[in-house]
Amino acid sequence: MKSPLEESLLTPDSNTNLGPDEHAAVVKKGYDKIATAYNEKRGIFDNMKEIEEFLSLVPDNGTVLDVGCGGGVPVLKMVIERGFSATGIDFSKGMLEIAEKNVPEAELVHGDVTKKDFPNESFDGIISTYAIIHIHRRFHPALYSKVYRWLKPGGVLLISTASDETAMDYAAEDYFGEKMVWSHPGANDVLQIMRDVGFKIVFHRTVTSGDETHLWILAKKA
Repeated sequence: MKSPLEESLLTPDSNTNLGPDEHAAVVKKGYDKIATAYNEKRGIFDNMKEIEEFLSLVPDNGTVLDVGCGGGVPVLKMVIERGFSATGIDFSKGMLEIAEKNVPEAELVHGDVTKKDFPNESFDGIISTYAIIHIHRRFHPALYSKVYRWLKPGGVLLISTASDETAMDYAAEDYFGEKMVWSHPGANDVLQIMRDVGFKIVFHRTVTSGDETHLWILAKKA
């Protein structure tokens, strides 16, 4: 069941360069085309410290959801290796085909996380790396509300998002030879959104990996 926040925010915003659904279509098409190239370069991002801290808070035999799981490495692979139950969701079929080979033990879901729903209190941990920044910022408050519902009491969330203080409705660049788009609230706005839906922030830090800097946030469901 959607919260009032989700119902009010999951609607198109006509004042942006692309509507939210058009924005998503560009991302989906782009990742379907660059899936192999992106997967091969995934290793340039080293965020083991943050991921390890997240996994240390997941209980034994816990359940973990990876939002925007891509090719399944390193996150889903690490989750499986630690003995947790792993579910990954991605709306790129190309990325999921790679994930099926990399982590056959994981449950993989093809779908758009802004439209998909899971039962309340399904997961002990939810993680999303380099994915939420592709989701139109109009959807972000409702998405965090959904994620909060999906977590069990005391569950943990780790995300990477933009470190910029200024919100960005739309940015497009050539990415691995294909058009790609990004959108995000300002960094402090993300923290406030998360607090507003009920999260307690464990840490937030800027991390540079490869040639990119992101804000990483670890939060806990109160």
